[in-house]
Formats: sequence, C-alpha cells, structure tokens
Amino acid sequence: MTHNELWLTYHQASRCNKPATAQLVELEFQNEKLTDLEDVLEHLFCQGFVEAKHRSLSYWENHSGQRLNPSHDLEELLMEGVGKCPHSALRLVIADRPLHLWFSYVYTHKSAAPAVTQRVKFCHAQEAKLEIIAHLTNHIFGNSYLPARYRTVVTWQGPCGRKIEEHESLDSLLTAGEGLSETSPLRLMIDAACPHTGTCHATCH
Repeated sequence: MTHNELWLTYHQASRCNKPATAQLVELEFQNEKLTDLEDVLEHLFCQGFVEAKHRSLSYWENHSGQRLNPSHDLEELLMEGVGKCPHSALRLVIADRPLHLWFSYVYTHKSAAPAVTQRVKFCHAQEAKLEIIAHLTNHIFGNSYLPARYRTVVTWQGPCGRKIEEHESLDSLLTAGEGLSETSPLRLMIDAACPHTGTCHATCH
C-alpha cells in the first residue's frame, strides 16, 4: 500500500454492541491532499459519511485506544505503521450516546439508610440492547443485583423525584441530564416493607 491511502474504523457509541466498520480513505481527493487528521475528518463530514450533528462528538484514537491530536501529521502516522492496514487502522470515535448511566437503589422503608449508587456501561451490559427503562429493570434483576421477590415492588424516579415510566427512553432521559453522573442518578425505589407489619420482606417467612 502507498502513503496515499489510510485505513480507519468507525466506533459509534450508539452501535457499541455491533462490529466496527472499516474504510480505506484516499488521501488525494479532487486535486487536494489530506495532510493531517483534521483534514480527514473534514473530508468524512463533507462526503456525508458522518452526520454533521456529530461533529462536536468525534475524535481520533490509534488502534491501541490512545487519543490523537487532530493536527497529527498523516505522513508521520503512516511512517509509524498507523493506519497502513486494517489491523492498525485509526479509530474515529463518535460519542453520539453516553457510554454509561448512573442509578441508585432507594429502599423506601429505610429512610435513614444511604442510597447505593451504581453505574451501568452500555457496551458491557449483557442485554443486546438497553433502550428503555424496562430494559434497565430487566438488566438489574437478570443479573441478580436485587432479589427476584422485589420485582413487583420497584418503581423509578428522576433525580428530582419525578415518576419515570418503564416505557420511557433512556436516551431521552440522558439527553435531559438525568442519570448522566453519580450526582444526578436515576432512583430505583424499592418498597420492600410488608403491607401489614411494616417490616422488610427479607425478614418475612
């Protein structure tokens, strides 16, 4: 391969459970030569390969995951073997979706107990998809983070106490800033008290 071609792979956060797409880019295009990573990125957006709305969410990494400066010289990268073949392809990371979501366990019968906060990484979740609150609830019980007997007594709230329905979109909640960080987690409300005695289900026989 000559130094007029460069391999890259697309790593889109919203497609993290799917294989990365590879592309061979010609560095000379319509009598113009691409000289650095910023040139390549502009070329990809001009061609419509990546949506313009993702421009502020895109950055480069080498094949080992190390972040690269957009002004990095292409000739220098190719001389080092970076991008010369699919195995050393540059990674264009498109962070079009948060990579994780925070939520806390809140036991309503233990008002003095501190809430325990947990992070779920979308790429590491066992489910093929985490798109709505119901998928997140299934993920929690499917991994035995809570006993199955609590399934009928859990509901969700936002950081400000708004009730969240099981059909609500995780992307919409994250876009609104809910569940984005440890300080603004979604709240999984666990009403584990027995209706007649007021004691926890865990102590009932």
